[in-house]
Amino acid sequence: MLATEVLRAVRRRIARPLLHGLRRPLVLRSLERVSEVRFLGHRLRTEPGVFHPTFFSSSKILAEALVSRDVRGLRALDMGTGTGPIAIALAGAGAVVTACDRNPAAVSLTRANAADNGLTVEVIESDLFAALDGRTFDLIDFNIPFYPTDPTTHFEAAFRAGKNLETVRRFADGCGVHLAAEGQVVIVFSEDCDRVAIFAAFASAGLVVVDERLTRSLLEEFHVVSCRRG
Repeated sequence: MLATEVLRAVRRRIARPLLHGLRRPLVLRSLERVSEVRFLGHRLRTEPGVFHPTFFSSSKILAEALVSRDVRGLRALDMGTGTGPIAIALAGAGAVVTACDRNPAAVSLTRANAADNGLTVEVIESDLFAALDGRTFDLIDFNIPFYPTDPTTHFEAAFRAGKNLETVRRFADGCGVHLAAEGQVVIVFSEDCDRVAIFAAFASAGLVVVDERLTRSLLEEFHVVSCRRG
């Protein structure tokens, strides 16, 4: 047990910062320009100021977890869609997909990416559930922001959840209203998150954890967590 903890500490405090430091210049240069990438067999355009679908591992991890299920015919909501990778992956797997984002640039980009891939995705500009009054979904997913600091731009909102994780708490409360009776919420977050606070937010919204899996990418562990009504 002690050896395991030592190795984990070395990975998080030494190996990960070293790897990310080496990658950082390339990532920052790439984020500053328009590009086209492949994501689970789909072609996606990217733009500066919108969360990138391949330079951050969490999008692929969440998408793969979702499409490994039978999602055909499910009413799916992809929260904080960014360039639309998860929404497009779900639509390609047969789900009836609504995608939303508070960033107008992300909304436009997701619409274009869905059309380019010949897929139907309803895309809505919305601050979390604000524009979804009265609607329920069988599946709600979110690559949640997790840094406990306040965002100052739409791009930062993809990473920063507010000093008290307000975005996560508001999302959990919204899921309590907009999740269908037998539906599930699926989220992904880094090992750097306050896992206890995140679980408490969903518990307060009347949701219980039914599954939690760990996936490692680029020396970072990610939690994929599924919740349902309690």
